[in-house]
Amino acid sequence: MSITQASPPPAKKQRPPPQSTVVTAIEKVTPLVTRISVTGPDLAPFAQAKPGAHMKLFFPAGVWPPPEGVTNAPRPPSRTYTPRRFDAEKSRLEIEFVMHGAGIASDWAAKAVVGDRLLVSAGPGGGYPVPEGISNLVIIADDTALPAAGMVIEALPHTCHVNVICEIENAGEERVLSPIVASKPQWLHRAPGAAKPASLLQAAAASLSEQPVGTYYWIACEAAAMRSIRDNLFARAGVDRKRVHTRGYWKYGDTNYPDHDYGED
Repeated sequence: MSITQASPPPAKKQRPPPQSTVVTAIEKVTPLVTRISVTGPDLAPFAQAKPGAHMKLFFPAGVWPPPEGVTNAPRPPSRTYTPRRFDAEKSRLEIEFVMHGAGIASDWAAKAVVGDRLLVSAGPGGGYPVPEGISNLVIIADDTALPAAGMVIEALPHTCHVNVICEIENAGEERVLSPIVASKPQWLHRAPGAAKPASLLQAAAASLSEQPVGTYYWIACEAAAMRSIRDNLFARAGVDRKRVHTRGYWKYGDTNYPDHDYGED
């Protein structure tokens, strides 16, 4: 009789600790959007971020790293954001905060001043791999996805035609999505009609005119609305699933929705 010794379980992969950065600039983009720039010595990986990539921001910054000798200390609470723009020469990262009410991230951004500390995850993840030879793209996005939409627009070949549909709170939230690539979004205003968030996007997507053969779609908004728009494209328009990239940025009733909802269910 032989005895087979069980293999030890694989070691749990250790995540690198958050990187410490310092706020260097704060800009009010619209009444509800604040752009905050931070710098840090270890931000180089953000130069390779794919359009629409994500990262974690940790709050409050003062509780990490733990004191020397303290092990297994829990990380501080985090929220997921888009690394909107990175200047490698200055090691400067720009992050846009939508001030949509009380929350650990928006509360921090509302009170932030130059010199404040912010913890950022070690490098960006995910993002949109721009299809080779793309010639037509429809972007459907709400407030939370506009920074990522701007990154996508900037990554497209100059020959690609872009149809952009954006849902925002009101006309005061209209803004330039990219300072280097022109676009003419169709703006959908929730106020003054008090429309439910993402409902205007769903209606606009359902009435979208027939697009050229080979059109791609980039959809990012509330998770349930994203699935509704996606399913409508598949069922009504017969769009090839491989041409649709979806992302649920948030979900009703969830204050810390995971950053990996790509609508692939």
